[in-house]
Amino acid sequence: MFQRFHGQAKAQEGQMRSLQSENLQLDRVLREKDREIDQLKNQLANAEARLEELMGKDNLTSLPNRHIFKEHLTHSLKRAVRLGYSLSLLLIDIDHLREVNSRAGYEKGDEVLIEVAKTLQNSVREIDMPARWGGEELVAVLHETDVEAALSVAERIRRKISMLDIKDPSSGMPIAITATLAVASYPRHSNQPQELLEVAYDALVAAKNKGGNIVVVADSSI
Repeated sequence: MFQRFHGQAKAQEGQMRSLQSENLQLDRVLREKDREIDQLKNQLANAEARLEELMGKDNLTSLPNRHIFKEHLTHSLKRAVRLGYSLSLLLIDIDHLREVNSRAGYEKGDEVLIEVAKTLQNSVREIDMPARWGGEELVAVLHETDVEAALSVAERIRRKISMLDIKDPSSGMPIAITATLAVASYPRHSNQPQELLEVAYDALVAAKNKGGNIVVVADSSI
């Protein structure tokens, strides 16, 4: 009888070990499937981003995206050099957008971006190209426009942005919206697209460090 009981106990112990082993295998399989699902999600997100890039539109603002803008700037500069036209670049950074996101929520931050993008688009001509550069930054090419004319356009955009009426959803109070704008032009600053972007960006950073909400001209490089 003892031997029979001992045998049953051993059989039960073996079954428990077998179940534990099966559970461990299932757990490993589930973890692997979770990793595969995460990889597929990342691949899908990358594919969607690539499709959006190929379509040439920024999903949030409906402006041309960074990829399309860089191509346009390159071709436009070549044309300006060939034909002897002036060309200006506007780089726009929305001041304190991260604080808006933190205080009022990302949906409200997106609304600010959308309204600033509309302001930019409505403030330039059909021959110009406004675009979403990334983050809180927008950009525009102003064709056949020298530094002085570009400054006038930039100041008009800055004032319009400061007058946008967007309210905090929790308090109902207006959200103060301002932007800092930098101007770089051909032939004054550079005849290369990357250099034009870099001198504009340097000027923008310097202006932001001084408090923002102003229009600045890049330092000359050529």
